[in-house]
Amino acid sequence: MLDLLKLFKEEQGRTKKALGQHFLTNTHILDLIVSSAEIEKGDHVLEIGPGCGVLTHKLLEAGANVTAVDIDGELVSFLKRYLHVYKNFRVIHSDFMEFDTSVLETDKLKIIGNLPYNVSVDITAKCTELHSITDRMIFMYQKEVADRIAAKPCSKAYSSISVMTDYFYDKKKIKDISGGNFFPNTKVFSSILKFTPHAKADVGNEKDFLAFLRRCFTQKRKTLRNNLMGVENPEAMIEKAGLKPPIRAEEMNLDDFIRLFRIINDK
Repeated sequence: MLDLLKLFKEEQGRTKKALGQHFLTNTHILDLIVSSAEIEKGDHVLEIGPGCGVLTHKLLEAGANVTAVDIDGELVSFLKRYLHVYKNFRVIHSDFMEFDTSVLETDKLKIIGNLPYNVSVDITAKCTELHSITDRMIFMYQKEVADRIAAKPCSKAYSSISVMTDYFYDKKKIKDISGGNFFPNTKVFSSILKFTPHAKADVGNEKDFLAFLRRCFTQKRKTLRNNLMGVENPEAMIEKAGLKPPIRAEEMNLDDFIRLFRIINDK
C-alpha cells in the first residue's frame, strides 16, 4: 500500500504554515469523504489542495479521473513522482483562485477539497461558477467557517455566504473532526460539508444578486434599510416585499432576499 504521508514526512518533513497545510491522516475519515461523494469508476473529480495525496490516492483507486490543483510547486512535483502510474490522474500547479476551470472539459463534475482555512470561503464562492456541471461537492472547513456556511436565519453565524450557498445548493454536515486527525495537528475542529446543486430561482442578473446579498450583510447588526442606502425609498421596497422595515438581513431567508431583489430591480 502506497503510504504517501510517510513518504512526505521522509522527504519534506514539515508542511508550510503560510499555505495553511494540514493533511488528513485518519483513514476512516478519508473513506467517509469518498463514500459521501459517491465516487464511481469514470467520475470526473476536481480536487482542490490535494496536499500529499492521501485522499487523491483513494479517489484514483476508486476509479475516478482526478484533476488536482495545488499552489505548492513542491507538492505538485511530489504527486507527479508517486502518482504518475495512474493514467486517470493529472495535477496542475496553480492558485485555484486563478485556475482556468475551462480546462476540465466535462459536463459532470464532483469537487472535493480539504480547503485552506484562510481562503475557504473565496474558493467556495468560485466553485459556484461550476454549478451547472457540478454533481456534488465535499469540502472540509474549519468548523467555525462550516457553521457560517450551514447557518440558518436568526442565528449568530448567519451571513451572506450562508444565503449565497443556499441559492446554489442543498447543504448537509457530514462530520465534525478533531485536530488530532491531521498532520500537523490543528488547534481547532474541522467539519465536512456536502453540497448538492439544485435548480436556481430566476433572479435576472445573478452577479448583481450575489453583490446584493453581500451588501445586505455589510453591517450585519444594522437594519436592512441602512444597508440599502442609495436605493430609492428602501422602506417602501422592503414593505412591498412583505417585510417590516426594522428587519435585519440576519432575519431573512433566501426567498425574502430574492423577492426584495426582484422588487428593487423591477423583475
